[in-house]
Amino acid sequence: MKACYSIKVNEGASDLMNLVESHSFRRRYCLDNKVTYDVHFDDGILHIETLPGFMFDGRSGPALIDWYVPNLGSLDERLLWHMHDCLGYAGSLDFWHTNRALRLGLRDQAGYGNVKAWLIERAVSISDSWYGHPSEGDWCYMNVGKVFTHWQFKGR
Repeated sequence: MKACYSIKVNEGASDLMNLVESHSFRRRYCLDNKVTYDVHFDDGILHIETLPGFMFDGRSGPALIDWYVPNLGSLDERLLWHMHDCLGYAGSLDFWHTNRALRLGLRDQAGYGNVKAWLIERAVSISDSWYGHPSEGDWCYMNVGKVFTHWQFKGR
């Protein structure tokens, strides 16, 4: 992965843009409808789908850094935070490549500079405790079975 060329939303853009904070969880957003989109990287297309009821937390990290990187932000930022979560749950990429995909998307689609995108990649790479199948009792356990990703690699 060297570049992220485009994001094509199939369903759910308005849902992502009209998120309402859950009253029971701070900075948790329940998506009422299916969200599907394709992220075009230089080595292929990543197809992502989440089912209704998917719980989304926007950008990971504390509110303290909202001035630097918004918790939700533009549609492209929201899609990229969503993609990062989905890759973590689905395990369609390893931890390192999941974080690299986020950096490339932030740089190429959300207009982040190289340093800012790299800092976000470093921040999400500090711990891999969030990566993989959520444990029962985790707030995101409700997302199990609601995330689908697959790659369509070039030349295959």
